[in-house]
Amino acid sequence: MEISIDFVIRSAGAIDPETLRVYAERRLAFALRRFEHHTRHATVRFGDVNGPKGGVDSCCTIALQLQDGRHIDVKAITAWPFASVTLAAKRLNAVIRRELDKRQLSVRRPRRNRSEIIA
Repeated sequence: MEISIDFVIRSAGAIDPETLRVYAERRLAFALRRFEHHTRHATVRFGDVNGPKGGVDSCCTIALQLQDGRHIDVKAITAWPFASVTLAAKRLNAVIRRELDKRQLSVRRPRRNRSEIIA
């Protein structure tokens, strides 16, 4: 994948951070492969929602910068870091597809003059 990706792993619990990074890269490559030419940079952040209190809540946030300067942010909180990555990547794919579809619709539809509508 040609997109530059930054990873910030604050706490992954007992999971090896390198294993989590490799998994996240693979999931993002799959989620973004159709949109690779529209994307510029991605930042993936992992954190523990409960912090030092413990617990199993894991948060994954993905911030994506598109070529046209727009930003897309998605967040997923689940019990496990790998599930958070999967859900966040799925959400990112859906949001990008929706955003690009909106842009395509606005480009394809010619605007009508007010006189054409009335006549």
